[in-house]
Amino acid sequence: MNTLITELQRLYFLHDQQWHSQKASAGGEAAYHPEGLLTPAIVANGLAAGTAVALDLVSADGLVRAMVVAVDARYWELAAALYLALQNDLNLPAPAVSVSGGKAYGLWFSLAEAIPVAQAQTFLDGLRLTYLSDVPADNLDLRPASGEPAVAVQSVIGLPPSPHIVTGKWSAYIDPSLGSMFMDEPWLEMAPNMDKQADILAGLESIKADDFQQALRTLRPPVLVDVRPLAFVDRPRTSLNLNDIHGDPQSFLLAVMNDSSASARQRIAAAKALMPYFHKKISDQ
Repeated sequence: MNTLITELQRLYFLHDQQWHSQKASAGGEAAYHPEGLLTPAIVANGLAAGTAVALDLVSADGLVRAMVVAVDARYWELAAALYLALQNDLNLPAPAVSVSGGKAYGLWFSLAEAIPVAQAQTFLDGLRLTYLSDVPADNLDLRPASGEPAVAVQSVIGLPPSPHIVTGKWSAYIDPSLGSMFMDEPWLEMAPNMDKQADILAGLESIKADDFQQALRTLRPPVLVDVRPLAFVDRPRTSLNLNDIHGDPQSFLLAVMNDSSASARQRIAAAKALMPYFHKKISDQ
């Protein structure tokens, strides 16, 4: 058990890590209550007694060392694809994979150095947009979630292994190659072997600061030019004027592109729309 606690601290705990206790709300969901500083003794007591310990992922000064992507078990194939993409596309170490004891899988990210919560949220949103866009919002939970300031419901998550506060089933870290076995029942019926849990975590690495920043740059979407239909208003004669007569679309687009009174957005959009005409001329030569 001590080895497991050491691995949990190594990967996920902030300096002065805070924790929350859990209880079931009237609606049958987990409700959190802040308890203060999390110590190894508290974790050990929770594991021994089978009581849930929840981590506050955001420190008092707004820093994050651990992030979690929780995906409904029905979307395991997409979660598995993300697990591989993190390593193959983003050159990041593999995250831990867990079953929640409820309805979801979790991918647990460990950071070698704490980062501002806004960067963590940007990273998670980038993963969602790039790899999990087919997962309905109700079946996806990102922690810490977007929103400022990060309140408990956004930044707190139960720490495996522990019994789920509602179902009583156990959460646990699992071998990712066995993930599909838990699609119908993403839990364990009883407490896992704590030494084996420690072994799973021992093989994991934290994301180095430079590697995280590179992944963040990769995930950030490029700046896109707005090419929606151009809306024009009445302007002086030096401005665009829809009353002007143009014999064909190409002439109109050329007029827009060469009109110094048009906005940069409008001129760029016109230039992009003209490209097929010029390609056609070249191919005809």
